Amino acid sequence: MKANMSENMLSNKDLLPLQPEERNWKAVNFASIWMGCIHNIPTYATVGGLISIGLSPWQVLGIIAVASLVLYAALALNGHAGAKYGVPFPVLIRSSFGIYGANIPALLRGFVAIMWFGIQAFAGSTAINILLLNLWGGWKDIGGDWNLFGLHLSGLLSFIFFWGIHLLVLHHGMDSIKKFEVWAGPLVYLVFGGMVWWAVDIAGGLGPIYSQPGKFHTFGEWIWPFLAGVTGIIGIWATLILNIPDFTRFAASQKEQIRGQFYGLPGTFVLFAFASITVTSGSQAAFGKPLWDVVDILDHFDNPYIIALSVITLCIAAVSVNVAANIVSPAYDLANFLPKYINFKRGSYITAILALFTFPWKLMENEASVFSFLGTIGGMLGPVAGVMIADYFVIRKCRLNVEELYSVNGRYMYYKGYNYRAFAAVALGAFISLIGAYLPALKPIYDISWFSGVILAFGTYIVLMRIHPPSAVQTQTAEYTAGGSL
Repeated sequence: MKANMSENMLSNKDLLPLQPEERNWKAVNFASIWMGCIHNIPTYATVGGLISIGLSPWQVLGIIAVASLVLYAALALNGHAGAKYGVPFPVLIRSSFGIYGANIPALLRGFVAIMWFGIQAFAGSTAINILLLNLWGGWKDIGGDWNLFGLHLSGLLSFIFFWGIHLLVLHHGMDSIKKFEVWAGPLVYLVFGGMVWWAVDIAGGLGPIYSQPGKFHTFGEWIWPFLAGVTGIIGIWATLILNIPDFTRFAASQKEQIRGQFYGLPGTFVLFAFASITVTSGSQAAFGKPLWDVVDILDHFDNPYIIALSVITLCIAAVSVNVAANIVSPAYDLANFLPKYINFKRGSYITAILALFTFPWKLMENEASVFSFLGTIGGMLGPVAGVMIADYFVIRKCRLNVEELYSVNGRYMYYKGYNYRAFAAVALGAFISLIGAYLPALKPIYDISWFSGVILAFGTYIVLMRIHPPSAVQTQTAEYTAGGSL
């Protein structure tokens, strides 16, 4: 079967189902991915933003705990098919959106990832720039007044250097990513633990930090900000929920991906929130004002050793999240779009090159607009997850015909390669969940846009598949089981 699938224009070596001997990721590999992903500069700022709108430290910890459990459930559910069949996200999504239709949500997901890759890379490069300035004061004067769209030569060189580190990690494909994440995650924890120690010492203990009251006191006052905070946190990782099969396809068993994501996500995220709140409060005690950007905190230190260790850690964290969340997906998505010409490694390099041309330092001149734009696209992708989960668990009952995922003559061809039901469900889910941004009366729905989008798309897709089912769904049988031979 595998030989037959490799002969058509819908596959290449990286898109084909993995054989049992190629599925060797254990729980520790999935846990380490999340340990590395959670610790990044934009997420740190998001946690700080929750405090700044008036939520207490304990309420923020509650938001993170709830959001991480919802994330875990969504990731484990959407990762099930990858672990069972060994195929990546852009191939799995063919079962719901159609053989050709799958390219649309996959490329949209890839576009968001490329934008975030540039933003994360630039954020990491600013930390490197701070280190170089502390080592050599003349670094900022390199190139004189020359600049590229407002970025001086010193900043540009820092950005290019940090960008190049990603290419080294990608040298051996997914295997090198697996090895990198195993040691990157624990190292990040070690250094953030040191920053927490500093913050607790400078603030005079945890009591002054966590006794701070919020401005929302009654249930009616804090429930909507709380739910909006949960939605915002999930929104950051909504895109990774879609392409988690790109990772779970390497799982040694279903149990390994489920256990690994549980070990790496809920506890990790709560610890991260605890560290973020504590370090920020420590910055207020040390510098007279709360600093929600960890790079700004580094800029206030004058010990080059502390700065060097912290910068290295932040860079490792930024590379970790960029590789896992913003390179793997577009690499597979581009390979799925042009499988004859692009494999996973080429897709990775193309992703990195395209990220250069997003000129992230220009984008970050108006952070609110950029994050709002990316958040809107993320809101459009939330309903895609609803369709994927509905199709796999309700319509297919966890049974897929893997060979026909690579065929233009199979059940997933629908009408000319597109399943209108999936697109209609996503359109409705995205429209209703995002319209609140423009209609004040529906603002509460917008505040919980990820939930409303996923639930609406989930229900709509099932209804459309029931009232107008494709003929293939009515006669579908399981022709491939987990662990079976291809």
